[in-house]
Amino acid sequence: MPRSERITALAGGLLGLLLGAALSYVVLQDRAGRLDAAGQQAQAVASGIERLLSYELRNLERAMLGIAGDAEQLFATVPDQAPGLLSSAVAGVVERHGELESIVLLDPRGRALTAGRGDPGFAGWIDQARRGTGSALRFGLMEREGDGEWLLPLALPMRDGRWILSRLRSAELHEAVGGVETGEQGVAMVLDRDGRILAQNREPQRHVGTFLAGFAGEDLLRGAATLRGETRPDGVSRIVAWRVSDDYPLTVAVGVAEREVLAAWRPFAGWALASYAAYWLGLALLLGTVRRAGRTQAGLLRELREGTGRLRMAQRLGGTGSWELGRGSRTIVWDEQVAEIVGLPADRREIGVDEFLAMIHPDDRARLAGLFSAAWDAPEPVAADYRVVRPDGTVRWISSHGAVAAGPGGASRMNGTVIDVTGRMQAQLALADAERQFRLMFERNPLPFWVLDAGSRRFLEVNDAAIVHYGYGRDEFLAMSLADIEAAASDDGPAAALQDAYGDSQQRTHRKRDGTTIEVHTHSAAIEFRGREALLVLAEDVSQRVAWEQALAHRATHDDATGLLTVTALAERLDREPDRGYEIFNVRLPRLDLIRDTLGREASEAIVRAVAERLDWMARRFGLAAHLPPATFVLAVRGPDGQERALNELCASLAEPVRGGAALHHLEARIGVARHPADGATADKVIGHAALAAHLVERGGTEVARYVPAMSEEVNQRLAMTARVRRALERREFRLHFQPIRRVADTAAVAIECLLRWPQPDGGFVPPLAFIPLCERSGLIGELGRWVLREAATTAARLAAAGRDDIAVAVNVSAGQFAGRDLPGEIQRLADEFGLRRGALHVELTESVLMDRPDHAMDTLRRLQRQGVRVALDDFGTGYSSMSYLSDLPVDTLKIDRMFVARVDADARSAAICRALIALGHSVGMTLVAEGVEHAGQHRWLSENGCDQVQGFLFDRPQPFDETFAALGGQRGRELAGEAPADPAP
Repeated sequence: MPRSERITALAGGLLGLLLGAALSYVVLQDRAGRLDAAGQQAQAVASGIERLLSYELRNLERAMLGIAGDAEQLFATVPDQAPGLLSSAVAGVVERHGELESIVLLDPRGRALTAGRGDPGFAGWIDQARRGTGSALRFGLMEREGDGEWLLPLALPMRDGRWILSRLRSAELHEAVGGVETGEQGVAMVLDRDGRILAQNREPQRHVGTFLAGFAGEDLLRGAATLRGETRPDGVSRIVAWRVSDDYPLTVAVGVAEREVLAAWRPFAGWALASYAAYWLGLALLLGTVRRAGRTQAGLLRELREGTGRLRMAQRLGGTGSWELGRGSRTIVWDEQVAEIVGLPADRREIGVDEFLAMIHPDDRARLAGLFSAAWDAPEPVAADYRVVRPDGTVRWISSHGAVAAGPGGASRMNGTVIDVTGRMQAQLALADAERQFRLMFERNPLPFWVLDAGSRRFLEVNDAAIVHYGYGRDEFLAMSLADIEAAASDDGPAAALQDAYGDSQQRTHRKRDGTTIEVHTHSAAIEFRGREALLVLAEDVSQRVAWEQALAHRATHDDATGLLTVTALAERLDREPDRGYEIFNVRLPRLDLIRDTLGREASEAIVRAVAERLDWMARRFGLAAHLPPATFVLAVRGPDGQERALNELCASLAEPVRGGAALHHLEARIGVARHPADGATADKVIGHAALAAHLVERGGTEVARYVPAMSEEVNQRLAMTARVRRALERREFRLHFQPIRRVADTAAVAIECLLRWPQPDGGFVPPLAFIPLCERSGLIGELGRWVLREAATTAARLAAAGRDDIAVAVNVSAGQFAGRDLPGEIQRLADEFGLRRGALHVELTESVLMDRPDHAMDTLRRLQRQGVRVALDDFGTGYSSMSYLSDLPVDTLKIDRMFVARVDADARSAAICRALIALGHSVGMTLVAEGVEHAGQHRWLSENGCDQVQGFLFDRPQPFDETFAALGGQRGRELAGEAPADPAP
């Protein structure tokens, strides 16, 4: 092979490889670009449709929520009229929402509670119904009515178990996708989460309800994505983009037929392939030409013409045509490719200018004519994109380029090329339409929307809702920056910093034009706006919700009546600073219950509020205060200093009278004190120990007790003793002993007093003072008192059966038993049950029992007297002992306390007191009984000074009934004692 041929072959081969690589890159890039553009177009359309559907469904959900709220209120207030009233309201909503076929209120079984038809299968599908993450709506399966219309059931649960069922017409879904331009074989669909078609823009009714493979359940990625492949049920291969709704179980899928997208690419690829093949053929021809260098010039020219013809063929395959127009000529000359593009026969190579202009779309005709007319006088090339209406009515987009050049003989001619760019222009128009739909949703959105510049934070665009809600005009808004409505907005940093500070979901505080502030929840996304980095922000006003949440938080930690902290909240705050010492003052107001019972709730609440104000004032100076309803307050004094001063001021404050109702009241507070950390590692422990110390304060007035560990032991002992008393009651371990009361004159017995005894296994007894006060505090005194009364009634019945009904049985009644029960009624029932005579039972009370509730005490005493029950005032002279009230008390007997009787015969002071008491009792017609008579000197003095009756060890010691009865009646009495009637079951 000659050297020149080798060089030509090597250079031509390398150049061919480079040309092949370049053509492959260009062809594949063009194909990828067309597919990507189609995917982006489909994705933009899918996102727009999804936002439109979400907006419409959100409006529908709000309407259903409104109906649900009305329904709950009506069923709570007027349940009988609720169905009728709701039917009228629902009819109005359906009339306003033409997209709804019906709205019905259902019970859980699907039966209609308002006008309209129910759903017998409701219970079967509602539990499996799909729902979105941000919505309570449940989506059922599409239903087909008799007239062929498809309906989508939408169910909304109510708090009372009922449901709101709406039936959405499929036409509403079809309308969302019906106007979308997807090409001749493209498709836009709305599917549910199971891949079932709900609506589509091609043959809307044909495929509704059909499952679409690949779009079901968890197989489908959330958010937005694209794929390529066969789209069933029609089997067309498409580029499909979908958008999964975040709020509702819907998926929007938009597919563009791959065949249509690549329609313009295939000729281009063919042209490239033909050009490449032509190159290698040309190279081969070149080599042949070199090899045939000695051949004639005519043969070489013939080969060159053939190469030019093939090149023109490749140009036709690439969809590119050429044209020519002479100055002054009215005829355009073009090649067969141009004729094919404009829809004319391929053999028609020329056309008149006027005829060609008539084929131009009317909207482009004048512009194109003026552009090319001016090109004759301008040296610059001319380019234009315009539409041609082909004879068959189809419209094609053409890109034409041309320039004026000198032709043969110096005449000016305009030469150029045309390319069919219909596919590209359709993609651009679809993108512009998607942008228009986005603009529509931006402007018409009922929530405030705006666009911020990433660099300057200035407003680039706002919607009408933002203008109305914030009060600024559009021009004012666009002249402002974020800092003008939000004090926390930053004025420096890149766009990424702005999105971090104003992220996807934030709660912010904004200022309106009138100066008021609102709480807003913002949602944002980074976008490109007019060629610059920006942020799209939605601002939802949540001021009412924030205020409501703050109110709930305050109510959770504060007492409603006083505004002070709850004890739980106080403990939590103290535990946040465990290293900081504090002292707890637990304040109990034991008389508050009495005030509430006597003067009423309003007086009691007024006292509580007054005390709370005093504690709050001290808390502002020393620490924290809390209220534990109804009658306990807690003051926490922080720091090591000032605790003693705080306690002194607290005592002084509580000692001052408080107005409740029309009177002033002394509080008589009980204050327990405990210190952290000495008395507990946690606030709960310290507060509990302070409460224990306050609980153990027994005296009146304002008293203070500091917690010591022995208090816990004392309380534990009390609890253990209370449990023992309860078991003793259940096991009937208690016994009654009796001590006679005798006349002074002849020592004859007139009554026997019941004395409660609790025998122990070792033969001893638990002293009454060890368990009676515990019974008072624990509430067991009622049960114990009823047992004693029944035993006393049984004893009186036994005395009557033995012929000694002249001897009465006296029973000591505690304060709890006297105040908490119907004592006269209980005694009367026992008297009727055992057949007792009037006066068979006596009642002994202490002065403190009568003074706690004087009005109640007087009423009870009068009822007892009317029943014939004699009442004795026990331990007279040791209590309140006011001489003035004796004449008003319906009391029969005074019992002189043993401490006055003990030295009555040897001590002049004791004798004077007893003499005065005897004279006082006789002056108001009462019988006097001296307690604790233990030797003859006492008995002699009492007899000489007119005392009526005596009781003591001089005559009798307390004994069981049999021994006591024997002492009263001798041997005969002992025999009759065994014949007493049986004790009825309690």
